[in-house]
Amino acid sequence: MSSENWPMSQDPESPVIISRSLVDDPSNLAFVVLDDDGDWFISDGNEFSEDMEENKDAFGALPLRDAVELIPEIAVLAGLPTGMAADWDPERRTWLLSSVADSDDDEEDLLVRAARLAAWTHPGSPLEEVQVSTELAEISTDPAAPARAVRQVVREADGSWLLVGFQVPESEDFEVEALEMEHAVTLYPDVALVLSAAPGQVYDRPSADAPWELVEG
Repeated sequence: MSSENWPMSQDPESPVIISRSLVDDPSNLAFVVLDDDGDWFISDGNEFSEDMEENKDAFGALPLRDAVELIPEIAVLAGLPTGMAADWDPERRTWLLSSVADSDDDEEDLLVRAARLAAWTHPGSPLEEVQVSTELAEISTDPAAPARAVRQVVREADGSWLLVGFQVPESEDFEVEALEMEHAVTLYPDVALVLSAAPGQVYDRPSADAPWELVEG
């Protein structure tokens, strides 16, 4: 893969922690994590244990370039914000995103949270939980898949947030996933324009390139 065609934001030679079973059989792919430092962890479903010898047996290291060649499905996650995970659905060939929970290092977690809060320039908190319609938390490897965009931003009466995508029919029930606000805004930057919404307000738009309109509240 030439440097001109390199899809990822990280250096091609940056090290990746990967399950050893995936080197022999990439179809065992289960999930990936892009940690707060921008480092990739690619797993067959196993997580790190407290037994270091067990970890050495289960995981190895590859340059990111080799990992992408081995598992090209990772390339569609090039824009994944740091601090997120993605579960692989082999049947639908789709990733389901989630915000990573705190690690076992309380001191490091406090430093990361403090840095995120200090860098946040929008109303509210980057750590606040946001509900998003499921397709907004999915990334398909199908190049013909519809573009993902937010159609409606709802600030509920209790102050919580709901983001709804264009693929959700109006007035129909739909499933949601939880993301942290910073991750939602990184994935969908135009949402930042309405983060000053008061509880009870709803913003909508007829198309992804249209301006937001206050339709309720």
